[in-house]
Amino acid sequence: MGARLRGVCAHWGAMDIHPRVLRYFLVLAEELHFRRAAERLYITSPALSQQIRQLEATLGVRLLQRTSRSVELTTEGAELIPLARAMVDAADEISRWSDAEARPQEALRIGYMATGAGDATQVILQAAEESLGGIDIRLRYVDWGEQIKVVLDGEVDVGFIRDPVQTRHLRLSTVLTEQRVVVLPTDHRLASRASVRFDEIAGERFLPSATGGPEWIDYWLVNPRPDGSRARVGPAISSVEEMLDYCATGRGVATTAESVSHFYVHPGVRFIPIVDLPPTHVYVAAKADNNNPLVRRFEQLARSVTQPQAGTDDANTTRTESARRRPADNR
Repeated sequence: MGARLRGVCAHWGAMDIHPRVLRYFLVLAEELHFRRAAERLYITSPALSQQIRQLEATLGVRLLQRTSRSVELTTEGAELIPLARAMVDAADEISRWSDAEARPQEALRIGYMATGAGDATQVILQAAEESLGGIDIRLRYVDWGEQIKVVLDGEVDVGFIRDPVQTRHLRLSTVLTEQRVVVLPTDHRLASRASVRFDEIAGERFLPSATGGPEWIDYWLVNPRPDGSRARVGPAISSVEEMLDYCATGRGVATTAESVSHFYVHPGVRFIPIVDLPPTHVYVAAKADNNNPLVRRFEQLARSVTQPQAGTDDANTTRTESARRRPADNR
């Protein structure tokens, strides 16, 4: 065992490391791929990355060597595996022992995609774990085209969903409002700019979603344009990682939400704010007729931690989507 890790272990008892975080590390050590590990763990890739960085900071050692295309264990990371597994196994044994006496937990199924609600996602989930009486929070990753369907079909109780939302049957609570950005290759003529207007990029070839519905595709392609024209399109993409790779190699450009730039890093692209597009929103969404008390409490909690100035007045903070249907942007 390396000297640095021996020093860490000597002070292990003074550290506040949850077995859940070590479980995250062990799954990532098996997969060596953040998205696959996150899907196994039912959390977002950015949230997993944040948890691993916090673990590294707590231990004072680097566990993983990251590049834009690969993840590898460091020497300290490999040495930590048996120690982490022992602690996780012990925690599992304690859990099995206590299950015989534990009462059943209420479960709340939450759908999310990509970055969820950005930094607010973990704030909301942590507040829910602390405030909702030990509920069992079950996260489900969904593709771009599934975000509304899984809520309406009852596959999840609530979902973090993103504009555009065009259905009469959802109850929405806004938890994030953010700017739209364009993803450009680093050698693009506008890549050094602090911001752009949309007409400066309107003639570019845009990357459409391979999995989203027509409304989703048109929204992020910004169709139709003010003159009635539609975007020139390049190859279709099915993930944020594909979007970044395709943009980096000059196969097209894409519009996305500002929070994507906080959670995904690619050396071949720049994220440039588009100053004249309306902002985009993320909502906590439930079926309009879902009166489950647990769902109602989660919605109220999400609003309280993201919109503290709005208080808890439902009339001011939620609405059904039928009140805000609108066509794609026409500027």
